[in-house]
Amino acid sequence: MATWRILVADDEPYVVMAIREVLETLPAEVLEAGSGEEALRLARAERPHLLLLDVKMPGMDGFQAAEALTRDPATADIPFLFLSALGAPKEKVRGLELGAEDYLTKPIDADELCARVRRALRRVRPDEPEAASGVSAGRLEGTGLATLIRLFEKDRRTGALLLTRAEERGELLFVDGHVMQAAQGPRQAEYAVYQLLDWHDGQFAMTAHDPARQVGGEVAAPNQALLLEGQRRLEELPSLRQRLGSPEGPLRVPPAVREAILRRAPRDTILLIELLDGTRDLGAVAAESPYDAWMTFRVLSDLLAVGGLEAGVPDSDRRGGLRLKVGIPIQYQSIGIWQESASFNLSGWGVFIRTAVPFDVGKQVLLRFEMPGGQTPVTTLGRVIWSNPDPSKWSGMGMGVEFLDLAEEDRTAIVDYLARLVATRIAEVS
Repeated sequence: MATWRILVADDEPYVVMAIREVLETLPAEVLEAGSGEEALRLARAERPHLLLLDVKMPGMDGFQAAEALTRDPATADIPFLFLSALGAPKEKVRGLELGAEDYLTKPIDADELCARVRRALRRVRPDEPEAASGVSAGRLEGTGLATLIRLFEKDRRTGALLLTRAEERGELLFVDGHVMQAAQGPRQAEYAVYQLLDWHDGQFAMTAHDPARQVGGEVAAPNQALLLEGQRRLEELPSLRQRLGSPEGPLRVPPAVREAILRRAPRDTILLIELLDGTRDLGAVAAESPYDAWMTFRVLSDLLAVGGLEAGVPDSDRRGGLRLKVGIPIQYQSIGIWQESASFNLSGWGVFIRTAVPFDVGKQVLLRFEMPGGQTPVTTLGRVIWSNPDPSKWSGMGMGVEFLDLAEEDRTAIVDYLARLVATRIAEVS
């Protein structure tokens, strides 16, 4: 069984094959990438002990891949060497300044390659446990959960894997190498696995399993599907977190949205929504969520996008609340004949109508639309508070109209209708 796991990135297949033959004599398990982009993806998913990067590759070259690796907290601690036909001093200096352990010039002597790799591995991983069938305990800094799952599957291990990080803990049950149950804090089954795949520090230990003891929720997905989906979620997590922004203060959902979601959503979504009661900030919600970080932020960002998530102290003067695009015809007029739009953005305080000829700000508008299931059309007077006739602007041509004399029963019907739409969307997402 291989001691080290080394990722080789080179767009020349015959070069990779030759390097593989050399490294396997260390011994080492060799992973292959044909581009810088693929090297990044595999480095995040596999957590190798060392990377060998060719410099000249199509698309993202080795230098760019190294810069991306060192910027990403998930891969910043993985050491790398450059292998290149570019042997000029300035190229070597650039490689070493990027943090490379070494810079080898092609063609590479087999004995020299082994010596340089061994030296780099001893320097950066002097106490690394062997990635062999006997591995039963160690630190996650050198061997992440993805690696452990592959190792235990290959060795067809059966037992309970305990992972600890400060006060946190997670546990997976392996049967014949397959993940069968999992738990991590409030998370169960696949959500626990996805959360634990993002642990890059802490300790692990494999112990014998008591068949009478339930470790966690049942995991239905096979190992490979778990790892692929987990890697996809980890890659999307930064952009999803950015989309959510930085809401300050405790988070809450409006009562109408809460009630609608609680009637329609699956159990885990209900548990998440119950956390959004105005007593927890984003960090506390994420820590107590029954979902992994990706799904938690996905639900929260979807709520935020339609006004279904509020943060901080409520402000009675702030215009907010639910706002969704609805496929309901609306008629509107100022002076002259009625005009009509096939859809519009609806909220409890007003509407946004996309039109090539918006009315001027301050103009009063008569609005008429029929709510689904309503007995009579909603008719109300409004005032244009925003107008955009410029098609180049991101929001598109149209006008925002504030309700002036909307009946309270109509406002309640609008909010309830939008809440039902939000609840349906959130249930579909989760």
